[in-house]
Amino acid sequence: MATTPLPSVAAITIVRRYPVILETVVAADIERTARTIPVMIPGCYSLIAPDVELWYKGGGMGKIVALGEVVADIYRAGSERPEELPFIARPGGAPANLAAAAARLGSVAAFIGRVGEDLFGNFILHALQACGVDVSGVRRCDPPTRTSIAFVEVSPSGERSFTFYRTSPAADELLSAEDVTRKSLSGASFVTFGSIPLLREPSRSAVRRAVELAEELDVPVAFDVNLRPHLWEGLEEARREILPLLGRARIVKLSDDEIGPLLGTEEPLAAAGRLLEAGVSLAFITLGAAGAFYAAPGFRGSVPAFSVRAVDSTGAGDAFTAAVLDHLSRGPWSEARVREAATRGAAAGALVCTAFGALGALPDAGEVEALISSGAPG
Repeated sequence: MATTPLPSVAAITIVRRYPVILETVVAADIERTARTIPVMIPGCYSLIAPDVELWYKGGGMGKIVALGEVVADIYRAGSERPEELPFIARPGGAPANLAAAAARLGSVAAFIGRVGEDLFGNFILHALQACGVDVSGVRRCDPPTRTSIAFVEVSPSGERSFTFYRTSPAADELLSAEDVTRKSLSGASFVTFGSIPLLREPSRSAVRRAVELAEELDVPVAFDVNLRPHLWEGLEEARREILPLLGRARIVKLSDDEIGPLLGTEEPLAAAGRLLEAGVSLAFITLGAAGAFYAAPGFRGSVPAFSVRAVDSTGAGDAFTAAVLDHLSRGPWSEARVREAATRGAAAGALVCTAFGALGALPDAGEVEALISSGAPG
């Protein structure tokens, strides 16, 4: 797409809903002349003044803020004694996993949530801090409210199922709108969450408050849906709470088993089209062993999966999203950068599958690059 510098104008038009742009920015005397940025929509252009930080959000300007549930994942440990059933606790919960993965990749990352004033709450906070996550936005809940735990069963292929044990309410369910502050989101590159806090109040209002503040502060919202149908009373209720938020997100990530229940199609291309029609700027659909699909208003494509020895897929999707957001925060959202982000997401997700627990094999940027360079698609 060709670009032509335009003269300075008093009224600056800003296309806020479609920040997907080319890497080439035409600039003539940046102190006096607006920058001309071709948005990836035919015939649509945006003039952005030098003092407007909108041509991309990121590039070291902020941090990735995740909010929502955090749990202790409980795995069986080996024992030959029939009177023992030993377990190992590992941190879990999609938003917390995502924050830890982003920090490991080199982003500044923060988590907003609630845990109990209990053994598992202490354990989770220490684990997130060890990963480099800012947990100053985590509040503690007094007994009898406690941190949720989830018993994880892993199949020989690495797929997993969960059995939850929670107080009523559980600590993470008490995340409230008051927990999400302007200060906690100010300067962020992204704010991200999943659908589990939408199950009930007050955490439902916490998500809505996060979206409202993000819109006020022009912080891109990334909605990694993480649908868990068995936690909802029915799919109609899930759609009622989830679908309105899809249209308020700049980035939406779904897995291939989520697009049917939520969007009424099993085809990634059709699903992405419906997301873009709703106002989403970038759509990512993970396809398991088939890799991942991505789409924006001006382009679409797919990347392959990577071949690894998988033992546990817990946290793979969270690592995918973390790697995508980490990469998109570092430069303009061109077609090339979006493809790179999807590739890094696929690599990060694959590496997480090589150990038990979501945090057990979180890769750093060097490990992601090494897998990509190895040229080992699935």
